[in-house]
Amino acid sequence: MPSIPGLGRAVARSFGLQARLLLTTALVLTTCLGAAGWVLDRTHKDAVRNGAAEQLRAVTNGLLSAAEEHGDVLSFGRALGDPRFGQPHSGLYAYVERADGTVVWQSPSMLASGVDARRPLKRRPAPSESVFERADTGNGPERFVMAYTVIWESLDDAEFTVWVLADRSPFRAQILEFRRKSTIGLASAAAIFIVIQFAALRWGLAPVRRMAGRIRGIETGTDADIGDDYPRELSGLARNVNRFVAYEKDNRDRYRRAMDDLAHSLKTPLAVLKNALRELNGSDAGMIRDQVERMETTVTHQLSRAAAVRTVLPKESVPVMAVARRIAHALKRAYADKRIDTELADSRLAVRVDERDLLEMLGNLIENAFKYTRSRVRIATRATDGRCAIVIEDDGAGIAPADRELVLRRGTRADTASAGHGIGLAVTVELAAVYDGGITIEDSELGGALVRLELPASPP
Repeated sequence: MPSIPGLGRAVARSFGLQARLLLTTALVLTTCLGAAGWVLDRTHKDAVRNGAAEQLRAVTNGLLSAAEEHGDVLSFGRALGDPRFGQPHSGLYAYVERADGTVVWQSPSMLASGVDARRPLKRRPAPSESVFERADTGNGPERFVMAYTVIWESLDDAEFTVWVLADRSPFRAQILEFRRKSTIGLASAAAIFIVIQFAALRWGLAPVRRMAGRIRGIETGTDADIGDDYPRELSGLARNVNRFVAYEKDNRDRYRRAMDDLAHSLKTPLAVLKNALRELNGSDAGMIRDQVERMETTVTHQLSRAAAVRTVLPKESVPVMAVARRIAHALKRAYADKRIDTELADSRLAVRVDERDLLEMLGNLIENAFKYTRSRVRIATRATDGRCAIVIEDDGAGIAPADRELVLRRGTRADTASAGHGIGLAVTVELAAVYDGGITIEDSELGGALVRLELPASPP
């Protein structure tokens, strides 16, 4: 199980700049809008409660203004101030009681609805005091209660308490409707803001994506540099990258020219030594000849390794079969005595490698096929997942499975009877690795060896 820091780094790598900014924006926006929604909801809830209190206070005052004296009791006429007092189950009820708890009057809506006239609050307000609270009536609906106690002087200073009850459902419906609308509004605002932020990020990060795409183009060889059409913040970076790419290209070209000059300067002395050694006999001549061949092979190998030092894929595409035909044509003349039948598939596949490297790799592989075949060599190409597989087969003795990895190592040969130092396949492996390619050896349908060289394919 990976450690927590390692897991954190893996998660961080999985999110790009745009995803991080959008995630941060969404989190901040959700937090802020959630807090704003909570404040709005609480404010509206308090406003509805205060409105209910004012409404019931006005109803209470209306009842008191409609009160009439009949002997030593109070009575109320038909004008009760609110028509809901005369409607059953209207949600608005009222009754009046004395200080001793005797109910002296109930509204028609209360009588018709069967609402219990028990005191809904634990305490009775003091004279000239009003109380507004929420009361739970048990199995019935929750109600707001307004209680007001008044002293009626003309009735021997008798105390009367007016109780007004209103169902909470209309007020709760207002709260729920406001909550629904505010949620939809805030969610819509958040979604619109995130979409706008996404569009702004896409536009703002477009130069970064363009730069990343051109850097990939440099890696694949389709672009020579990343250009200079960037905002001020990225122009310095683009300039430095272009300078670095140009510097690396100049270094590679200069190094390649130096290696070519070295090869050319060593080629003639080595050829002269080899020709001179042909006229010598004896054990010393054989030893010197072996050393000269070793020098020639070493120079070839080191030059191939030097040529393999490359940071990006070349821009040009090289057709595979055109190079293979050139090599096969030359080798058929060199091995004319074997009368080799060469089959080359008709293919237009191309690879994105340096042409000289392709000549080196195919030259080594095709020459081995010509060297060990009996009479038939077949060369074909196949395209797979952005890569080009170059397949070279022969009808020779083949390579034993146990020796297939060994022959790819430098200085190792499965056939010690033939001339050579076992370095050609190793050079090919090193060159292929530079281009993120590779070599595999299998059995051929022709009876001999099948060597598959995989290299990056050029786009169609």
